[in-house]
This record gives sequence, structure tokens and C-alpha cells, in this order.
Amino acid sequence: MSLPLPRLRPACLILSAAILAAMPAARAADFLATDTWPMADAQQALADELGTALVHDITIDTDSISITADHAADPEQTTDYSWDGASVRPGMSMPNFAALGMGDTRPFPLADLPLDRLPQVKRAAIAAFALSGAQITEIEGTMPTTRTSKKLVPLWEVHFAQPGGEAGSVLLTGNAQVVDILLPATQQAEAGPWLAPATVAGTLARLGAEFGPNARYAEILIDDSKALVQMEDPRSPGQIVEIYVNADSITRHDSMMNMPNPFAASLERAFTLSDIAALDADGLADLEQRTLERMGMPGMSVFRYTISRSVLFMTPEDDRLVVEVRAELSDGWTGGRVAYDMAGNEVDVVTP
Repeated sequence: MSLPLPRLRPACLILSAAILAAMPAARAADFLATDTWPMADAQQALADELGTALVHDITIDTDSISITADHAADPEQTTDYSWDGASVRPGMSMPNFAALGMGDTRPFPLADLPLDRLPQVKRAAIAAFALSGAQITEIEGTMPTTRTSKKLVPLWEVHFAQPGGEAGSVLLTGNAQVVDILLPATQQAEAGPWLAPATVAGTLARLGAEFGPNARYAEILIDDSKALVQMEDPRSPGQIVEIYVNADSITRHDSMMNMPNPFAASLERAFTLSDIAALDADGLADLEQRTLERMGMPGMSVFRYTISRSVLFMTPEDDRLVVEVRAELSDGWTGGRVAYDMAGNEVDVVTP
């Protein structure tokens, strides 16, 4: 004969409910999909653990917040921390790459990316991404050095995935101001051939939109995949910085090896975009055609433009601003060049 199951008394039910209610609500919350978890508590718990240590990166996923910060005692190390809704746990230590001058981020105070602003950050990111069905998959916080802004600021990067698997992201300040939108490839405006005259003119226009009309350039080189720009550093006037431009982005690249180079471009011979206004789509198309005709060989195509003072041609006393147009055959070996001043006059010619 089976024994009857014991009946739960009301007091037991009340106690069980109290225990469940006492469990941290954050453990059941989805940190990406909801705003019900205690963000201010998380910020305080992490701040108490980190003290004055600067943060290198923050990663927020569905059920935890991970932080890499300066090591408490060793400036050449960093330490990982995680918060799971209940407590902060320190993890592994790693080399401090920022202190070694490596990597493309810099550390920042935790307070510069307040967690309690995440609801506004997520709403702004969703509105900016504006693709139906996209879901937030991760939120990262760093202070990237590759941004071209005059001032380094920490940024949130909210990552999205679409139902078909395509990904993109939105970059925002800690106050939910959108600074960049990286759409999936299929959603981006289709660009023309990279070295087509209209595309080259568009690249120069993008520099103007990014840095303004008064930016000073030492050299602009546009090859078949990118533009390499040497210009006055917006963060350190009087110094040169390298800017890379491709079809998708404009990024800053700080050199780790600042070795003296007597042939390096100089701001003493700088120019502005107004100085090269003749290099619009029509002007570049004319120079392309004239260069190919000057080469006198069928099958050649332009593979590089270089804009600079004519120091390129070992005539430093000649201060004319020129654009060098290089062309070659598909063998990658047979080629030549023509340099033009801004009036379209030939300055230097080398034929195959």
C-alpha cells in the first residue's frame, strides 16, 4: 500500500516564496534584452572592486559583465573581473598592452561609461541601426585610438545580428550620442570602382567631411585598395598622423616606431583641399585619359594617385603642388607615370 504524500503547510509555502523572492533578480534578467537588472548596483559593485584602476574594456552579454582593468599592484599587468548579478569575481591577469604602447585602445575611468545609461544607449542604437528583426548580441565599451576625433572618448559599441546572420554595430558615447553606424555589407551603399575618377573625388570629399576645410595635408596617396593620408594631427597640431581610408571607414593609425625619416612628408609644405579643388571627377577623368595616352601602350590602367608638393621628384626648390598618376600593365611590372600641376600642366613624365 502506498503512503500518502505529505501536504505542504501554508507556512512552508510562504517560506519558499520568500526564499525565491530573495534571490537576486539580476540572475534571471537578460542584460541585453531587458532593463530590469540593477545597473546602478552593478556599477557600484564594480567600482568598489576596482578602486582607482582604469578600465581597458567592458563586455556585456546576456548574463554577465566582464571588465579588463589595470592590475591593483603591477602597472605592467591587467586583471579581468566579472559581475553575474550577485557579486564581482576577479579573474586572470594579462600583460598591459596599452602600457607597452600596443593595441588600439586606451584605458579610461569606469564612471565615463555609466551602466545606468544603457537603456538610453540601447534605444538610440536600435533607432540608428533601423533594420527590422535585428537583435543586440553584445555591448562593448572601449576608448579606441583609431577614431579620428580631436579628443579621445570612451564609446559603447552595440553589436547587432540579423535573422540571416549578417552583423553590424553602432558606436555611441556614454550619453547615448550616436557617432558611427556600421551596417551589414548588403545594406551599405554600393561604391563604384575604387580608382574610378568619381570614387577618387568622393574619397577627397570624405576627407573634407571628416576633418573640415582647413585641415592641412602633407601627402595623399590613393592606390587600388585604400588611401593613405599624412596630415596634421587634429589632436596634436604641428605633428603628422597617418589616416587610412577605404570604402567603409576612415581610421587613424599611430605609428609605434617613430624613426627619423629624411624623406618623410612635412607640414612645411602642407596643402588644404581647396588647393586641390581642380581634382574633381571631371578633372581626374581627364588626367586618367591623358596619362594612358602618354604611356602609349594598350592594356594599361591607372593604379595609383599621389598628391603632394613636387619634392616627390627630387626637386625641393620647386614648390608646385602636383598629382602623380601612375599606370601599369596587368603584369604589375611594366608601367610609368605622369605628374601634373593643379593647372593640368605636365611636370614630370616617365614612360615604359
